[in-house]
Amino acid sequence: VTGLFEGNTYEFRVFAENMVGLSKPSPSSDPIKASRPITPPGPPINPKLKDKTKESADLVWTKPLKDGGSPILGYIVECQKTGTTQWNRINKDELIRQCAFRVPGLIEGNEYKFRIKAVNIVGEGEPRELAETVLAKDILSPPEISLDVTCRDLITVRVGQTIRITGKVKGRPDPEITWSKDGKVLVQEKHLTRSPRISIETTSDTSKFVLTKSRRSDGGKYVITATNTAGSFVAYATVIVLDKPGPVRNLKVTDISSDRCTVTWDPPEDDGGCEIQNYILEKCESKRMVWSTFSSSVLTNYAKVTRLIEGNEYIFRVRAENKMGTGPPTETHPIIAKTKYDRPGRPDPPEVTRVSKEEMTVVWNPPEYDGGKSITGYILEKKEKRSLRWVPVTKTPIPERRKKVTNLFPGHEYQFRVSAENEVGLGEPSLPSRPVVAKDPIEPPGPPTNLRVVDSTKTSITLGWGKPVYDGGAPIIGYVVEMRPKVEGADPEAGWKRCNVAAQVIHTEFTATSLNENQLYEFRVSAQNQVGLGRPAELKEAVSPKEILEPPEIELDASMRKLVTVRAGCPIRLFAIIRGRPAPKVTWRRMGIDNVIRKGQVDLVDTMAFCVIPDSTRDDSGKYSLTLVNAAGEKAVFVNVRVLDTPGPVSDFKVSDVTKMSCHLSWAPPENDGGSPVTHYILQKREADRKTWATVTGELKKTSFQIANLVPGNEYYFRVTAVNEYGSGVPSDIPKPVLATDPLSEPDPPRKLEVTEITKSSATLGWLPPLRDGGSKIDGYIVSYKEDEQPADRWTEYSVVKDLSIVVAGL
Repeated sequence: VTGLFEGNTYEFRVFAENMVGLSKPSPSSDPIKASRPITPPGPPINPKLKDKTKESADLVWTKPLKDGGSPILGYIVECQKTGTTQWNRINKDELIRQCAFRVPGLIEGNEYKFRIKAVNIVGEGEPRELAETVLAKDILSPPEISLDVTCRDLITVRVGQTIRITGKVKGRPDPEITWSKDGKVLVQEKHLTRSPRISIETTSDTSKFVLTKSRRSDGGKYVITATNTAGSFVAYATVIVLDKPGPVRNLKVTDISSDRCTVTWDPPEDDGGCEIQNYILEKCESKRMVWSTFSSSVLTNYAKVTRLIEGNEYIFRVRAENKMGTGPPTETHPIIAKTKYDRPGRPDPPEVTRVSKEEMTVVWNPPEYDGGKSITGYILEKKEKRSLRWVPVTKTPIPERRKKVTNLFPGHEYQFRVSAENEVGLGEPSLPSRPVVAKDPIEPPGPPTNLRVVDSTKTSITLGWGKPVYDGGAPIIGYVVEMRPKVEGADPEAGWKRCNVAAQVIHTEFTATSLNENQLYEFRVSAQNQVGLGRPAELKEAVSPKEILEPPEIELDASMRKLVTVRAGCPIRLFAIIRGRPAPKVTWRRMGIDNVIRKGQVDLVDTMAFCVIPDSTRDDSGKYSLTLVNAAGEKAVFVNVRVLDTPGPVSDFKVSDVTKMSCHLSWAPPENDGGSPVTHYILQKREADRKTWATVTGELKKTSFQIANLVPGNEYYFRVTAVNEYGSGVPSDIPKPVLATDPLSEPDPPRKLEVTEITKSSATLGWLPPLRDGGSKIDGYIVSYKEDEQPADRWTEYSVVKDLSIVVAGL
């Protein structure tokens, strides 16, 4: 049946026909809609690999040209591992709705084939296979950063606005993004910042940097760095934060006069990021403290301020201005509007040169500061020393720096002072001169005597001299020391420089410091009285500063050169005058076993060395040494000391020839006799079981003695004490007691040895004691035997018995 319209619903019936005609129609068929026939869809178009990693592959395709007459419900992706023939469906649970799919679960290093089928209501269509196989591995791509167009050249913002920098990022694998400025990392890890004003948002393909509430210091070069395993990439964005300018610098006020001045300054260190347009200058009178604008459009870095009121105090302030606004002000110190010239300074005290009983000549030097105008004259004033009122010498200023003052009272003491004057006015007066008595003139003193170098170091020279033989008829009030470096062929009066600038030298010694040890210097010294300086005395030859080395010297007092004798208990005082350059090291020693003074007190006061030993005893007698050591040498002296005391203990005390009734004692004189010869000895004894000593003899002259009348068998101790004119010394005892007994010897042989009884295996022996026991009790008897045939020396010890008989068994 043709000619139907697609989408319409039709019913059909059938007629039978013969030669007679048509039959009645058959019953109608079921309604049926005219539509195309439904078949499985065609294969997808152009499947390809969009991306891959070591574990997945991203596939894309286009839907089939033919859907088989029914909408495509989805797609099936199948995978075949290279080397196998089996295709495995990837999306087992549900169909893929989109024309893209990520295949998971790949094994790195393996190759795979993929094919894709479309599915409609009828079923699966014909598959379409990817043209190439897919190797499961990561795609490495070095990173790239493309900043947004607004960030590429220059980003300019006002203070307080937000800085935004955006960049597109590419790279496989996803690179790590780092933002930094001026070498300081602004973010250490993704999505983590150190500053609360900073936020950084980084995705797989973009990174955005946002800094809120920007400050002037936020301007600069921002660096975005992308890094992955394939490499790194750096992009830059320059940011300028515009702000008001900073304060101007080096603000000064110059050329001050009675009605005007000049204010100068340097531009601000920070111009706010844009050009300074102008400066605003304001002024303020200190007493009113009200600021007024002198000019708000100063284009240079200086301005001349006029219309000031003379004598008023002013403060100025300057602010820089740019298109962002006006910066903070900088103020000057207060200045007074006045002429730039001032009154002269204070001169040095004047000096009185020529003196007589009615007049004096006073001279002075100009002040160091003339106030900017030439000195027009001086006012000289005088007063008597005891008076308080100063009187001008002249009614008009004195143009010279010298004045003869007349009409003085003879014998009165006068002082003078001077003030300098210029066009501005009269300056402060000088300090008073030294008092001078009005009397007839006297001569300057003669030269000092015996000028010499008394000491020297690497940087100084000390001079010494004597007073002049002739003082000019007036007391010497001081000395002037002058020096100059030695120069061959120099003028005798040229180059001299006064050493004591601050004050005169009163004593006859002076030390010139800060000298060069490689330079030769000439010195001269002049004495001065109230008339003036006398002729100088010059050092004979030029000298250079150097260290003076003097070997040590010791000067002993006469009492130290002979024997020093002290009584026991009194202190020993040893002393000496010492010299040397540099100062020597002082060592006191006692010659003997220890060679050291153990209980002495050693002191050094200026040039005196002391050694004091309190509470002396006989043991402190001996030879003492004082040793000085410095870089120039060594010096030693010896002092013999004797402490008068009782004798020490005797030595080598021995007991010999002991018997039961007597013994012999001997000893040697004491090593220390206490400073006086031993006159005699005291010998004492005591029995061991008693505590009291008995004197055997108290006037023994010899060093040995025979003790008699001892009790046999008793033990005795003996003691000897030496005696001199100061008394009895330290006693000396024997270390262990002596037993009063005769000397021991071997006993005689036993008497009458007999065999009293004998059997076949034993024999009974008996004997009598020996006649002499050798001075000691018989402890026992030794019984020995030998066979008859054995040699005479082959005796065998059998037993030791205390009885006078024994039974010898085992024969």
